[in-house]
Amino acid sequence: MSSTNWQQWDIRLLTVLASLALSGFAVAFASIPNDDAYTYIRTAEIFLEHGVGAAISHYTWAGYPILIALVSLLGLSLFTSAYVLNAIFFAILAYAFISILRHLDDSNRIAWLAALTVLAYPELNEYRDMVLRDVGFWAMLLLALWRFMVFVDTRQFSHSVFFVLAMIGAMLFRAEAVIYLVAIPFALFLQSDRNTQQNRLDFLKLAGFICSVGALGFLMLLAAGINLFSLIFELLRIYQPFLISRFNPDEAITAAQATAIFGEYAGIFSRDYVSAIVAVGLSVVLVMTLFYTIGGPFFWLLAFGLVRKHIRWHRAKVAPILAVSLTNLFILVVFLYTTKFLTGRYALVFGLMAATLVPFLISSIIERNRGGKWEKFVSYFLILFFFYCLIDSYVSFGKSKDWLLDAAGYVELQAESDTQVLTNNHTIAYFSRQVENYDDIIREIAAQNILDAAPGTIVALEMYFEMSLLVEQESVKSSLQLLQQFPNAGKPKMSIYRRVD
Repeated sequence: MSSTNWQQWDIRLLTVLASLALSGFAVAFASIPNDDAYTYIRTAEIFLEHGVGAAISHYTWAGYPILIALVSLLGLSLFTSAYVLNAIFFAILAYAFISILRHLDDSNRIAWLAALTVLAYPELNEYRDMVLRDVGFWAMLLLALWRFMVFVDTRQFSHSVFFVLAMIGAMLFRAEAVIYLVAIPFALFLQSDRNTQQNRLDFLKLAGFICSVGALGFLMLLAAGINLFSLIFELLRIYQPFLISRFNPDEAITAAQATAIFGEYAGIFSRDYVSAIVAVGLSVVLVMTLFYTIGGPFFWLLAFGLVRKHIRWHRAKVAPILAVSLTNLFILVVFLYTTKFLTGRYALVFGLMAATLVPFLISSIIERNRGGKWEKFVSYFLILFFFYCLIDSYVSFGKSKDWLLDAAGYVELQAESDTQVLTNNHTIAYFSRQVENYDDIIREIAAQNILDAAPGTIVALEMYFEMSLLVEQESVKSSLQLLQQFPNAGKPKMSIYRRVD
């Protein structure tokens, strides 16, 4: 194919092909499934066997597992179906990401830099070999954001329809998509190229359309036997214990926190400050989570660009991106201060919005140094920068966990058809084929769980610190016969026992 023909290709389509190839590469060299995967796969099995109602009873927001199950009807295994879905959603995400940036600047340089950015974003692409509902959520959210930005500029109703449909797609994966659907339209009020009355009218039209579609969708689901409000309340009930603890803290827990923070003596006099210290600590957690989610390479490049004023955007143009960023930040703050924990996945929407700055920053750096003494240095630096990001995205330097599969195979050989297996590891539960509800394991196995197990039960324990202490308790130690340890007996990470009288 000639270079002229290549230039006629849409950069987004080339990126989609590259994304699919990279997903295949990541999955081909994947070790073992992530823990969340087993919940989705088990729910998909339940859907295939017992239908939608049973799937929702097992896992409240079951849209993603049901999609996996439907794809498996093509003759694929459930895990293969999940990987295929995620590859497709990563491709959609890449397409939407480039489309957002092309909407802001329709130059080939920005498009190519956007493609490099999304394919070489380490904190995003490390999820390519995982089974996660978040990937579908990110993809549909970015698709919705792109169409909303087009709607803001054109005010054509068809684009707002696409926006709402894409957000409904995002809701299949995560319930908080509802918050984004409500928040994003407010960006219309920041559009200075239209008068306030026009912005208000377009907002009301869009809000009315969203409410109409929401009411229709609710009635359709209700007719199918699915009460959307009940599902949302069921999700919120998960956070009830956290809220009770937040507004009615247990004195024993407060005392323990004071002792841990201030020491045994000072803790007696400092309990009134525990809440303030925890709040400050959670703020640090939030900042560090955002830093790690954006990633070191992108963060320091963006910091340099902001200091040197390489990034200049029209406020009205980026208002939708700002709306998504602030909405994600709001969700992160509420979640963190409610549950007191946070993972990078929840903050990745913020990271993706920050990543939209990277192509413009790099383009500005290239322009400012064109023909100057730093031009060659800048070229070499950018090549090394993206090369490092690609390596960080797709090459794992962690130790292989294939020993878990060996351990699961050993458990399967040791267990008879009627032998019970007690384990604190999802991989052992699934691949040993001895645990029906392999997604519902007890991570913190107690001594009583082992003592209550029937003689002959295989006990496979992942030997983190608490489990190492547990098996040394006299009552537990005398009731277990050590069979094998993995990857080796010198530093075991998995110990397999048989319950004895």
